[in-house]
Amino acid sequence: MERRERGLMKRLNTTIKSFYDEQLKRDEEVLSFLEKREERREANMLKKAEGFRYIYKEQFKEFGKIMVKRDKEIERDNNYRQKLWIDSLDHVNSNVVTMHSMLTEIESSLNTLGARQD
Repeated sequence: MERRERGLMKRLNTTIKSFYDEQLKRDEEVLSFLEKREERREANMLKKAEGFRYIYKEQFKEFGKIMVKRDKEIERDNNYRQKLWIDSLDHVNSNVVTMHSMLTEIESSLNTLGARQD
């Protein structure tokens, strides 16, 4: 009977071992599946991040172009204002020269009148 019990015990141990081996194999398959799913999720997230990076890069380029265009417009406006300012200063300067020459003529006329009265 001992021999029979040992045989049963051996068979029971083999059954338990095969059950645990199968359970371990299933657990490894589930882990493998979960790891692959996580890798795919990470890959998709990286793809999305690359897409967003590209979009932001393009938007930044567009923003840069707009800023350059705006800077050129500001520079053009400033140049135009400077030219207007210089033109108005030239106009004022010519008026001052004209006034000075008129005052010189008036002064010389007054001097000649004053010399005649003496």
